[in-house]
Amino acid sequence: MVKAILGYDIMPGMSVQDYERWLKEVHLPDLSKIPGLKKVVLNTVKGLVRGHTTFYRIAELHYDSMEAFEEAQAWREKNPVSGERSPEGKTDFKFYVVCESEEFDFGKKRPKPMVHHRGTEDTEKS
Repeated sequence: MVKAILGYDIMPGMSVQDYERWLKEVHLPDLSKIPGLKKVVLNTVKGLVRGHTTFYRIAELHYDSMEAFEEAQAWREKNPVSGERSPEGKTDFKFYVVCESEEFDFGKKRPKPMVHHRGTEDTEKS
């Protein structure tokens, strides 16, 4: 999997409400048209552990492969959006990186349901 990861703030003078409305009503529908873009994850930043650069959000754009990402970029160059639909003037990008991703799932196993003699379910205690 390949992810484009972007860190950004909202441009001064634009309210969070106006930004969120543009994002959900205009930008995300535009992104949904990009061939090869599988998923968008929006991570709203709640605090910094290190550093001083502030971010409103970290966004992840998911693709199956580097080839899919490159094809999506080429499609976007051939199909630009108008200025009013563009992030320009709305989004203050701090970084934009492309990453190959590995995921490690440390999720706990869910307990198996146990059926008692009366037919009621309980969960197995481990």
